[in-house]
Amino acid sequence: MTDVAEPRRAGTKTRGRRPPMSPTRVCVEIGLASVVFGVLLGVVWYLLSPEITGQVTERGFSVPIDQARRLFDRVAVFALAGAAVGLVLGVVSGWRHRRRPVTSVLMLAAGGLAGSFVAWGLGAGLGSSSTAGEPGTAVTLPLELDAPAAVLAWPVVGVVVMTVMALFRDDRSPWVWNGGSR
Repeated sequence: MTDVAEPRRAGTKTRGRRPPMSPTRVCVEIGLASVVFGVLLGVVWYLLSPEITGQVTERGFSVPIDQARRLFDRVAVFALAGAAVGLVLGVVSGWRHRRRPVTSVLMLAAGGLAGSFVAWGLGAGLGSSSTAGEPGTAVTLPLELDAPAAVLAWPVVGVVVMTVMALFRDDRSPWVWNGGSR
């Protein structure tokens, strides 16, 4: 073995910067984070959503008027928690993967949608699932997402945050003129 230094390639700069991550690694990081946060969001949704009790009727299930407002509360908890996760992942991805903004934005959209579906399925699976019984029996309504558009809160907030961060960052690319004389 010899201690010969490897020659530098022409045009490479080593000012303490790491080379940008590959697009595959960016996708894997954001995808794994989305699945993990999806599981956490599902548990948080289950824990924070209000229980709704109603009665079994001959035609199905009946929710009293005073309990009906809580149907919205369930959707609101899911949407707001999803938006918070989108905000966090958007900021972290915008900072960590600032040199791959297109890959990050696309993966935030896809990963956010996948994470929302994971959270929806897990939260619904953790909730009660039985509304069967004799007419007049009081039962708890299963945890369901009555407004499926709420799954879009996470990906939309994540993409908007990442896009705004990409637009306002200090980009010193050669094609950007900074207003100074040359």
